[in-house]
Amino acid sequence: MRLLLVEPAVYTPEGLDKREMRPTQLISLTLPYLAAMVPPDWEVDLAYEVCEDLENDYDLASYDVVGITTQTIQLKRTLELTRLVRRHGPRVIVGGPATVEDGHSLVPVIKRFADAVVVGEADLLWRDVLADLAAGKPLRKVYESALAVPMNGHPLPRFDLVDFSKIETPHVLPSLTARGCPRRCTFCSEFLYSKWRLRPVDDVVGELLAYRDTFGIPRVVFRDDDFLVHPKRSVELLGRIAGEGIEWGCQTDFNLARHPEVVDAALAGGMRVVSFGVESVREQNRRLTEKTFFTIPEAEDLLLRLHEAGVETQVNVIFGFDWDDPDVFEETYQFAMRTKVSRLFLSVLYPIAGTPLYESLRAEGRLLEERPQGIDDPLAVTFRPKLLTPEQLVEGYLDVERRFAESDPSERVYWLGPDLVVV
Repeated sequence: MRLLLVEPAVYTPEGLDKREMRPTQLISLTLPYLAAMVPPDWEVDLAYEVCEDLENDYDLASYDVVGITTQTIQLKRTLELTRLVRRHGPRVIVGGPATVEDGHSLVPVIKRFADAVVVGEADLLWRDVLADLAAGKPLRKVYESALAVPMNGHPLPRFDLVDFSKIETPHVLPSLTARGCPRRCTFCSEFLYSKWRLRPVDDVVGELLAYRDTFGIPRVVFRDDDFLVHPKRSVELLGRIAGEGIEWGCQTDFNLARHPEVVDAALAGGMRVVSFGVESVREQNRRLTEKTFFTIPEAEDLLLRLHEAGVETQVNVIFGFDWDDPDVFEETYQFAMRTKVSRLFLSVLYPIAGTPLYESLRAEGRLLEERPQGIDDPLAVTFRPKLLTPEQLVEGYLDVERRFAESDPSERVYWLGPDLVVV
């Protein structure tokens, strides 16, 4: 059997996002992990469409099956690819977060284009699909399970199948030490996908050493939603990799400020970049989102300590919460300047179906439209803000983005350089 696993490109307002090289931070774990579960007698290829031309780089008719993983922002391209691939003969299987979002509302759409849809965590379901294919059985239209799969014994992802000549250097590999998130921020959809649970520390350490020794890549980005949220486990894991020459980045939350022992372990254990979601510099907004496990003074102190230790710091902010007025943009810019953050990632609030925030806005009659995120304009305001007009919201966002980009970068710390974002 010949199998091609594909991660689609994304449509932007300028057209399909295609690049000569794939940024190293965009190497996903999904394709190499799925490939690791394929029987050894199968031939498997991986295609990251952002830097590849499926029509010309691959003989699509030579494959028996093509699997596509998709997020909602990739759905338009995914449906195009399913039609393209099926015209060449292979069966097409689609899975990924888009099958779960919005109460699985997109599954009927995907079913019309694909031979099979995988809904839920792929670990067990993917093995069922492969078994049916190997036995020559007809594919079920939907493979679905709400089970939380075990977190031990994961296979080593098949990064040997990645064409690193198309990946920007220096190379950084993704790892996942937990699934889900222990937080329940009202705007976030993570709880829709997976319960929070942790991989055994021994498994994680073995994987990281294999990244270093098997693939020759000692740089890792942890894709956990909140990597350092479990203090005891964090100290144990980081103590195990200290001195092993492994450098890493992660995302976590500002509750880290209340655990200096974890900060010490992270610095000793190879931390080079960390991303935080402050979401809003205003306490009222963070109460609204149930992100109350830190204060702004604590966040500022931690960011400055990490900056002094030579760690690249990234801060994520969302504009559009109910306590945002025209002054919030200047307050946010000044926060970024005071804390000397390396990168400031801004976004316009997008209510996601199924989240408490979405349901609250719908109950208040403040939703302007109900459809999946990012299909057209990534800056579309799809709800009625309380203290801003939609135009003020977008203009304020763009102004802070511009001012930060034009500010003096001389004091900022970058792990792998200013042009390489890995978290």
